This record gives sequence, structure tokens and C-alpha cells, in this order.
Amino acid sequence: MTKILILEDSPPLQSFLKTLLQASGYELSICNKGLDGFALLSEQSYDLVLLDLGLLDMDGQDWLVEFRQWSQLPVLVLSARDGEVEKVTALDNGANDFLTKPFSANELLARIRVLLRTNNQVSFALQCGDICIDPNKHIVRVGDNEVKLTKKEYAILLLLFQNKDKVLTHNAILSHIWGEQYINRPEYVRVHVAQLRQKLEANPASPKYLLTEPAVGYRLVD
Repeated sequence: MTKILILEDSPPLQSFLKTLLQASGYELSICNKGLDGFALLSEQSYDLVLLDLGLLDMDGQDWLVEFRQWSQLPVLVLSARDGEVEKVTALDNGANDFLTKPFSANELLARIRVLLRTNNQVSFALQCGDICIDPNKHIVRVGDNEVKLTKKEYAILLLLFQNKDKVLTHNAILSHIWGEQYINRPEYVRVHVAQLRQKLEANPASPKYLLTEPAVGYRLVD
């Protein structure tokens, strides 16, 4: 069954979306905080995110920027902010579509179908030896077995996949995943790479894929 994550802080709209989408055959998770949304995405696989820009704990634009650092899952923004600048900013931040409130049930369902259809036509699977990562659905497998990663572990692995065979310095990883304020704190990266090796490598003490470049950083190889 297709699973949709809804990030929406309005109880009446939550109720409307729940009734409409469940009747249309979708499985739903609903929350009103961006951090709760990140937690759900790190624990479960979804096919689409419906995002309100006015969340209880953070702005939806900021949520989009952070989300796009580690996932390419389709995002449909539902917002009462109807200005052109707001729409363009959301699209530049990684939204796949923008629907202004209020909207009709039929238009919402049509937009969802388009995003799901387009998404299913494109394969985002990346392969490195026995490790396969699907940035679209936030799924990692080793062989036939799905592996559960934390958000930071997943973000580091995706970054390494996107730069396969290239050496990424500690500071490059820190800047991309944690932010500039964490520069020169390589221990953050070392801990998470060690955890990744425990989950992905047959012999973590002698890794085959996640290689260390001494005093420099890490490199992902086939």
C-alpha cells in the first residue's frame, strides 16, 4: 500500500486529509512537528510527503532544506502562503509541487497521482557491491536484507554514494551533514562511520567498502 507522511499543524485539515486519503486507499502517518516527521522518516519507508510550511516547531522551508540533504522522496507542499516568492523558494529548496490552500479534493488527489506516477517511473537505486541505497524511499539493503540507519548515518552514506571513489575529508562531511559550526570535529564522523561499518560490512574491522584515508577522511569503493 502507498504510504504518505503528512506534516500539518491544523487539526481540521488533518482530519480532512485523513478522511480523503484513507478513503482513496493510502496509508498515512500524521504529525504537526518537523522533528517528529524526521523521526518517522528514519524509522519507516514512505512514498510521498505532504508538507505544510507552518509547522509547530520549525518553518517548512527549513525542513525542506534539511530533508533534501538525505532524501529525494517526493514532497508536495500544501500552504496558505500564496506569494510567488514563497512558491519559488519552496521549489528551489526541493519541493516537487506546491498547492495553495484552500484546494479541492480532486485537485489534491490528481497532484498526488502525478507525483507517485512520476516517482515510480524513475529508479533512484544506487549500488556499491552488496550495498544498495534508494534515496527515493530512504531504504538501504545489504544483499537481500534491509538495514535500519539513523538519519545521520543515512545522510553520510548517501553523501559517500554520491561521491563514490572520491575521498571526502572529515570537514567536507561535517560541513554537509552537521553544518559549518562543526568544522574540525572529526570525532563526530568517526563515530558514525564506525556504526555504519557495523551495520554494512561483513568484517567491520577490515572494511571492504567504507575505507579510511588516514588523517584525511573516507572513501566509498566497490
